[in-house]
Amino acid sequence: MIDETVYHEYANWKLEHSELLEQMSKSGSAILFRFKHILDVVDFLYDKLIDDPNYTEEEDHIFKTGFYYIADQLEDIKQILDKVYGNELSQLEKHAKEVNLFLNAIDFQTELLNNELEADPDIDRLMVFDKDIIKLIQNKEAVPENYFKELDELTYRVFKKLNIDYYSISDIFLEIADEYEIL
Repeated sequence: MIDETVYHEYANWKLEHSELLEQMSKSGSAILFRFKHILDVVDFLYDKLIDDPNYTEEEDHIFKTGFYYIADQLEDIKQILDKVYGNELSQLEKHAKEVNLFLNAIDFQTELLNNELEADPDIDRLMVFDKDIIKLIQNKEAVPENYFKELDELTYRVFKKLNIDYYSISDIFLEIADEYEIL
């Protein structure tokens, strides 16, 4: 039996954030693009729960994973939008590349926290990388181009050292969206 509490939470969350999500969608937001297919899968599974008596535990797990991920992402985005850009979505979008870099750093950190870690300067740097980026964003300073390369190189070295094949939640949900034929 599926506990539908989280589905009610999702309905409330979606209603609460519908205006922002709609504005981002209409503007072709590069930030929304990073999790659009995750949102599509979550919406699809929400509807499927209602319509399909054979809804599975695996689908429930996928729904919860996707919902909690996009809720966390949107919360970070809303804080930046409010505190840095005075709720001016166009200003946030002008800095989408930097905001996405910040969110990517958090994604990589989350993946690392799910693994056994030993002391390592690359891991240490990766675990504070988001703080450097958010500080620049908050001060409305340009994020140096070398930060993008640095994050790529750091994650490559760290995941290689830990012998981890990293698959972003975005990539995983892209595959799920393809399986459900909702792309």
